[in-house]
Amino acid sequence: MLELLLLRHGKAIKNQSDTDDFSRHLNREGTAQVNQVGFILRSQNRDIGQIISSGATRALETAEIINHFMGVGKVEYDDALYLTDKTTILHKLCTTGKAKVLLYVGHNNGISDLASYLTGLNIEMSTSELITIMFDATDWKMITGHSGKLVNRLVPDIYSF
Repeated sequence: MLELLLLRHGKAIKNQSDTDDFSRHLNREGTAQVNQVGFILRSQNRDIGQIISSGATRALETAEIINHFMGVGKVEYDDALYLTDKTTILHKLCTTGKAKVLLYVGHNNGISDLASYLTGLNIEMSTSELITIMFDATDWKMITGHSGKLVNRLVPDIYSF
């Protein structure tokens, strides 16, 4: 059995004229959202063996916060995963996935499209939403459309002002 955790990056600062979209940081709410997800994952004793993330700043920060809670080790960043499509994400997971439990941190629309494709459900992920998909497979290369089963959705509940 393989387990894929899909995590959309936390809420980011608004686009500003002096910052390109790739370099946007998490805002306070986004940081709180991701910390809550990390805390929950740690409290569940999840055994994440690998983290793959877009190299965009908000995804990188999201992955590092989760890694702080989970202690996975080195996060694998790839700038080509920035705002990419489900096919590119799936190819990355299938070619570099090594662990039985893999966490991917990315962006919409690609991450929601991937979740929908893998489960056969219509899934729209919000910021910091975590989706867990199980596969009856032993190798990431075996993962295809509609081959996964959605087993959990976690949407952080943060109050901020």
